Amino acid sequence: MDIATTRVEMEALLRGLGIGAGTHLVMHSSFRSVGHFEGGPENFCRMLCELVTPEGLVMMPGLVRYPADGQEFTYNPLTTPTNTGILPETFRKMPGVQRSLDPTHSFCAWGKNAGDFLREHHRLPTMHARSPLGLLERAGGYCLLLGVPRSTTFMHVVETACGAQCLGSRTERYPAVLPDGRRVTLRAWGWRDGKCRALRHEEIFGYMRDKHALQERQLRNGPLLYFRLSDYREAYSRLLLAPEGGCAGCPVRPRQVSQNIATDWDSERDCLMPSEAFTE
Repeated sequence: MDIATTRVEMEALLRGLGIGAGTHLVMHSSFRSVGHFEGGPENFCRMLCELVTPEGLVMMPGLVRYPADGQEFTYNPLTTPTNTGILPETFRKMPGVQRSLDPTHSFCAWGKNAGDFLREHHRLPTMHARSPLGLLERAGGYCLLLGVPRSTTFMHVVETACGAQCLGSRTERYPAVLPDGRRVTLRAWGWRDGKCRALRHEEIFGYMRDKHALQERQLRNGPLLYFRLSDYREAYSRLLLAPEGGCAGCPVRPRQVSQNIATDWDSERDCLMPSEAFTE
């Protein structure tokens, strides 16, 4: 049987990392890593929100099970389940939590000005600088990895900024049902059809460790990592922009599926072009 982790223990651990009133963070998680947590996932989510207070911000991924080629899929931000574990799925249903309208890679947020971080997501490339994670970095945000040391979704914001050609820019479309019942079409990115040769986690975190930009703890059943998003950007950009082993000359491109459509994003002007997509 897993050893129980009390709320008091976990709160003390997170406070020791510097998490408290006004902290802005995104958390990726495996709830199993904390062992048996008293009160379950709902109590954990409440604890985290109470820790940062309404002056802070908690964000979690609302990513869905990525649709296969030709798979029928309709996104509804109120009912479509997440595919990122029990904590995000519990979090998205909590009072006061809002969810963005990117159909495959949404984010959920609670706290100060949460809606401002999410509002534009469906009008942008999925991991644009003004996407939820991009705005979180601008706000001095942090990332908390709870038992999932390789699940830093912010990596894709860095890849987009570095001009990676392996991620589609609003090149897949999906039907959606809005909270007010309207049926619309939304755009998403296209996931890369191959492995990123620059995404070397050990080197990224090793660089951050050497810079004293990474805090690490051991939970009951896994590691905990905590760092500022801007520090992760510095560490990963070095690999993406390297003349050897980086994006330059990499042949990997976005997947080709029946959901593909020509992009409606003008990359030179950094703005939308007219299309069928919902952009209100």
